[in-house]
Amino acid sequence: MSRVLVAVKNNKLAQTIMGACQDRGEEATRLTEPVDINLPFTAPENLAVLVLNLDDLSTRSDKKIIAFIENLPPSLRVLGLGSNFDLRTVTAFFRAGLYDYLSLPPDPLDLSKALTNLLTSLDPSDQPKAPALNPSLTEPTVGPGRSIIGQSQPLLKLFRLIEKIAASDATVMIQGESGTGKELIARAIHNTSPRKERPLIPVNCGAIPEELLEAEFFGHEKGAFTGAVRERIGRFEMAEGGTIFLDEIGDMSPKLQVKLLRVLQEREFERVGGQKSIEVDIRVITATNLDLPKAVAGGRFREDLFYRLNVIPLLIPPLRERSEDIPLLIDYFLDRLRKTRSSKVSGVDPETLRILMSYPWPGNIRELENLLERMVILAEGDILTNEDLPPRLLEKSQGPRPLPRLASFLEPDPPKIPSLTPPLAPAKEDITPPDPVSPEPLSAPPNELSSAAKTIPGFDLESFEPRLKEIIQPLLSFPADSINLKDLVEKYEDALIGAALTLAGGVKNEAARRLSINRTTLVEKIARNKTLTTD
Repeated sequence: MSRVLVAVKNNKLAQTIMGACQDRGEEATRLTEPVDINLPFTAPENLAVLVLNLDDLSTRSDKKIIAFIENLPPSLRVLGLGSNFDLRTVTAFFRAGLYDYLSLPPDPLDLSKALTNLLTSLDPSDQPKAPALNPSLTEPTVGPGRSIIGQSQPLLKLFRLIEKIAASDATVMIQGESGTGKELIARAIHNTSPRKERPLIPVNCGAIPEELLEAEFFGHEKGAFTGAVRERIGRFEMAEGGTIFLDEIGDMSPKLQVKLLRVLQEREFERVGGQKSIEVDIRVITATNLDLPKAVAGGRFREDLFYRLNVIPLLIPPLRERSEDIPLLIDYFLDRLRKTRSSKVSGVDPETLRILMSYPWPGNIRELENLLERMVILAEGDILTNEDLPPRLLEKSQGPRPLPRLASFLEPDPPKIPSLTPPLAPAKEDITPPDPVSPEPLSAPPNELSSAAKTIPGFDLESFEPRLKEIIQPLLSFPADSINLKDLVEKYEDALIGAALTLAGGVKNEAARRLSINRTTLVEKIARNKTLTTD
């Protein structure tokens, strides 16, 4: 039985919801029979999310619906859909235990965000774990809230801090680079706090237009602005009794910073277009990848708001500082890809794992996840190898690429570089362009490369050297007119690829190794130039 149950009669809406769940890595099951709220609801095994169309229920009695929601298992997260429910009733649904609510027909963006919030809040420890990449590795330590995988010292230290922080209601500011998992940390704090039975409502302050963010925070009254055809509850009201997570807080406009400061101080606000103050009991967690003290000094962020938010600062270590967690993360992501992509990849080659652990990961865990998805899609075997890595990772692991050995094709004495010092006050009429100097013909003195190449069957050094000399010629003396740089580079590249293929006896893997490029890249370049062959 899947962890998501969709109780929606409308075929189109049900298929949309199930498809969105699948895109996020969760299979969904549809309940074909309507839910009878007069009977006790028996949750199937492993059920974690119920998407329920309240309009499809056997009764429209608000009291019965509230009683039905209250009697659902506390661990079951319910997304309610409905129409013509007034604000007071929807608020009662939330107090009864509803995780989120959307008016019908749902806005596609609101539906997408609601499903993302639901599914990312699920406990990943309920899913089977992938087999270890290396039997010598211990099982991963799973952090508070059972949502963070790792066993490195920086992460274990972070776990201990989270356990201390979770017990209080103090405002937390999570700082860290993009892709380090700041929202996972916020969820871990919430899931180990006394508020864990109430909702965690995330808001990405950088992803919502400034003119809409206030209404997203505080909701709006009917007719507050063009398009406000009904009352809408804001995220702060949805988080009543729970936690609100404000991501990318540094992108908030100065105008909204003032209103947020008042909410933090007074714990009350007004909806857009409203006059009645609404009190809220919430915990606030924020996150940013910006240097907020620098933004405060530059006048882009209010100093009083910064100190109000920065009660407990929490710094998330980047992935490069906990590289020992990379094998555990790879295990987790590969297991998830085996389910969502029907992948057969079961592990990573030891040499490839070494490269992945030595890479600095500027995009952190998000970059690792995206890279593994790319590698799994393009992989030809059951084990990921260096051939599945993008060139940039291979270049990082091998250091700077050595310059081609061209000395054997050059004259022993390099051409002299003319002086850049201008003549002393020459008369204008005396300045005449010098006659162009024709370069001396190049010769190829005997050398180790030539001797070694002559011993390789099928290698025609006599025809290869003039070809390469012709390509290098413009580098020694720039032509009077111009050159076609693209053609020149391609000729030079083709010459080296042809030489590598000859030296490798036509074996592409070996030729790619000699050229320090990926085999796939080599195949693409060979396909571009039909004169290159491996025969």
